[in-house]
Amino acid sequence: MGMRRYLTGLVAVLFMAFSSWAQSGAGLTGTGFTGTWKLNPARSEVHGSPTPDATITVEQSNAELTLAVAVDRAPVRYPLNGTSDRRKAGDITIVTSTKWEGAALLATTLVSGTQNYTVTERWRQSRDGKTLTITRVINRRGTETESVLVYERDTGRAESLAQNASLEPAMPVPAESLVAAPPAKTKVDEYVVGKGERILLRLSNPLDTRHTQVGDRVYLETAVPVTAGGRLVIPRGSYVSGTVTESKGAGRVAGRAALNLRFEKLVLTNGFTVDLLSRAGSVEGHGDADPKEGRIEGQGSKGRDAKTVGTATAAGGGIGAAAGHAGVGALAGAAAGLAGVLMSRGPEVVLAVGTSVEMVLDRDLRFTDEQLR
Repeated sequence: MGMRRYLTGLVAVLFMAFSSWAQSGAGLTGTGFTGTWKLNPARSEVHGSPTPDATITVEQSNAELTLAVAVDRAPVRYPLNGTSDRRKAGDITIVTSTKWEGAALLATTLVSGTQNYTVTERWRQSRDGKTLTITRVINRRGTETESVLVYERDTGRAESLAQNASLEPAMPVPAESLVAAPPAKTKVDEYVVGKGERILLRLSNPLDTRHTQVGDRVYLETAVPVTAGGRLVIPRGSYVSGTVTESKGAGRVAGRAALNLRFEKLVLTNGFTVDLLSRAGSVEGHGDADPKEGRIEGQGSKGRDAKTVGTATAAGGGIGAAAGHAGVGALAGAAAGLAGVLMSRGPEVVLAVGTSVEMVLDRDLRFTDEQLR
């Protein structure tokens, strides 16, 4: 019985070791993605730009994966040790980060500056190690294109990687964005979206001062991505939730309708949750909110009320003139107009689904690499 338990434990330890080795990218071939690979156009699906490279040479270590596509360009580096590869190309900042999904490598490249877009790649090798499939998604100006690139291992002699760091870098992104060699890698530990930053949101549930009550929940989504330190930190479509802290209907004589929102939580698309302390800065159709409290007020009815009284006065004067008593008719008309004003209410604050709302941060939001994965 003791020997049987020993063997069972030994098998479990070996299985855990093999799983760890496979997830590190070694896979079944023992060399990970290392090798020279040639594109098979017949098996690939290419959409949009750039045109995929016909041959790529890959070298993989514990710390990084390097990709070379031509002898006249420096290799691209994909960090495998939990850091990000950050570089400059003229006015453009390029940040690449990776993570393992089993034996598949997920790489995200964020390009920001004169152009802004993201490139997401999923590298996966066949079990026999002879085929490398790269699924590439480019998200640019709200348009998403997906290509599936199928490479087959070149069993001949692999070309050596270019070593000249001053040469133009190769990147799986549009070529016009890359014009200079990358500097040395810099590790960024924290990404900060500062106090006072305005983030554009879209309302997901309707609100109005006639029906909305204090304590009701409000739900929104981010309408544009937010970057910090050259990295995407708040993707478009992240969720924001909050509470209605004031809902005041319009008065009959004086007092505008008012709505006040408090934003309390931000949930990124990867599920990471951040506590907020934020208010509304401006609202579509209502202009800027109160700069201190974020109070959204309805439009005033002063002009409309004056028009109502004036119209009634003129009508009363006309009737009075016909009867030979113009002054009496005007007074009666004014009284009728005033009565109408006293009985009516001003416009309510009405926010439909899809209304644009700017959220103003009342404190810094700080993110780490681990939280953004």
